[in-house]
Amino acid sequence: MKNMLEPTAENVLAGNNLYNSTAKPIPCIICHGIKSDGIGLIFQRIKPYPRNFTCYQTMKDISDGQLFWIIRNGSHGTQMLGFTKLDDKQIWQLILYIRSATD
Repeated sequence: MKNMLEPTAENVLAGNNLYNSTAKPIPCIICHGIKSDGIGLIFQRIKPYPRNFTCYQTMKDISDGQLFWIIRNGSHGTQMLGFTKLDDKQIWQLILYIRSATD
């Protein structure tokens, strides 16, 4: 899958809002941290640790389609929840925001 949205300021800002406060079941910041580096409020209680979105080596081989699937369905073997309440546009906006952390 390819991101259907352009990385406009509006879309990245919407992704930022989801990441930091409105994503359900919980905002991404709780686990992935303010800097998107995987060091959120509860990261020490999560094994394996949350993904560091700022690490180019980690993120370079993960496609937008794979991120979409993980956000929608969760990640087996981790504490990553599925965000089934988000619509497709919101997930793509989140991905744009996450990608902006590695730029």
